[in-house]
Amino acid sequence: MEERLVIEILQSATEYLSLEQLEKLQNTLYIKLHDYEIKEICTDLTISTDGNYQLLDMFLATKRVEGRADSTLKYYNYILTRMIDNVNKLLKEITTNDLRYYLAIYKKDHDVNNITIDNMRRIFTSFFGWLTEEEYIRNNPAKRLKKTKIDKLIKEPLSDEQLEKIRCNCEKERDLAIVDFMYSTGVRVSELVALNRTDINFVSKDCIVMGKGSKQRKVYLNAKASLHLKSYLLSRTDGNPALFVTCKSPYTRLTKGGIESIIRNLGRKAGIEKVHPHRFRRTMATDAMNRGMPVQEVSILLGHQSIETTMIYCVVNQNSVKASHERCI
Repeated sequence: MEERLVIEILQSATEYLSLEQLEKLQNTLYIKLHDYEIKEICTDLTISTDGNYQLLDMFLATKRVEGRADSTLKYYNYILTRMIDNVNKLLKEITTNDLRYYLAIYKKDHDVNNITIDNMRRIFTSFFGWLTEEEYIRNNPAKRLKKTKIDKLIKEPLSDEQLEKIRCNCEKERDLAIVDFMYSTGVRVSELVALNRTDINFVSKDCIVMGKGSKQRKVYLNAKASLHLKSYLLSRTDGNPALFVTCKSPYTRLTKGGIESIIRNLGRKAGIEKVHPHRFRRTMATDAMNRGMPVQEVSILLGHQSIETTMIYCVVNQNSVKASHERCI
């Protein structure tokens, strides 16, 4: 009961408090409520399906306090709300077969791939696991959902020639700075748009980015990235603190969609298919490994928690494997 009360209070306060303030409030509530016995007089959470959405709000509040990004919470909310609407049962009455049927129908109606379906399965597992741990339901219907088989397709990085073609098609100094910055640092596009001019240290040629889970890491600029970024910043006359802005007044911070559009257009001009920001991240990781950087260090640069995730990004050159074999074996 104490845990439920804390979560409900935090959920009510998320609109007004920052993540750091929510964490302090959570700790304070646990300390202050420790010596009290809280009894639940009545609850209407299970009277109707309206209680489903109250529990969903409490789940999202918990994840917010744990540090999940707003974009992640919006995706959780979207997936879980659609499931609750379509299954149309009390959460405690939802079965494993209900979830299996919903995933099967969703895949058929929306023509999505197995990666999307497995992402949905993982969200269901997290949500119903939380409901079980907090004793809102007795049995976890998502526990028996099997991991969806995903075909491991090789996503090709950009070749040196393709990368140079893209650079040659940059008509603006800003676009060239974006291309070189993404390749040199391997940052996610969401990390890129959040950066400010003051985040760049041109002396040490590095900067600090805020990655997933509010985790900071240091990334580095190569000579090209440093040169063109400095040139771009010196050419600007606006006062916006953002690292990259629009080319026309009022010179607003470039958004994720804006960066994606710039890169897509550059790829089209260069005659290269499927050019997007994440491909530069994959290219950096692949080139770094093929040129001798240990996978552990590549993983740190990318901000990955596990080396297995890093290996998904990399297409290791077989010639590099052969040369290493001849050298070591």
